[in-house]
Amino acid sequence: MSVEFGEKLRRRRQQLGLTLDELAEKVGSRKAYIWQLENKKPAKPSGELLLKLANVLDISAEYLIDDSSPEPNDRQVRIALARGAINRGLSQRDLDKLFGISDTENDGETPKGSQ
Repeated sequence: MSVEFGEKLRRRRQQLGLTLDELAEKVGSRKAYIWQLENKKPAKPSGELLLKLANVLDISAEYLIDDSSPEPNDRQVRIALARGAINRGLSQRDLDKLFGISDTENDGETPKGSQ
């Protein structure tokens, strides 16, 4: 079963406790347009708006538009993690640590250098 763009957008917005107004303001759009993206099929945001939405919602744009993936896959999580780290001014070392934690969750092993 596919999870469409609008459903993913709404679910993530609500997970973050954002109203339509708040999300619209953060991405420089209108409440009515965000509502349309969540409810009209097919949703067709511009590439620029798609990236803004992904940034504000702290997810990857790829995940939002991938109708075959109801949950973010590992690659999509890494993209969102890297973008969030960069936006927050984390160093490459900090980013490497985050990826090490992510790798640990995937394979159950302790990341190198953290023993």
